[in-house]
Amino acid sequence: MKKRFKNLKEVRKNIDNVDARLVKLIAEREFYAREAVKFKIDRRQIIDRKRINTVLSRVKKLSKKYKVNSPTVEKIWKLMIQNFIILEKKLFKKSKE
Repeated sequence: MKKRFKNLKEVRKNIDNVDARLVKLIAEREFYAREAVKFKIDRRQIIDRKRINTVLSRVKKLSKKYKVNSPTVEKIWKLMIQNFIILEKKLFKKSKE
């Protein structure tokens, strides 16, 4: 991904565009998390260590493929997973009330 920029403003405009796409993708991921919780019968299904490890392993491979800082990507995904777990716990509780 080689681009030449004329100035900082141009770089920031591109960053803003990427941010907008990322937020849209996170919204899509949240939609799927909300759908997944509908299929979980037991609260213990919310934290699936095997699935979490699979996701983190796949993301780590992708970060290497795209030559992005793996520790940064892993931290972002761990934070995202933690927050979706919190969301799923809230949704699960509401669905059982």
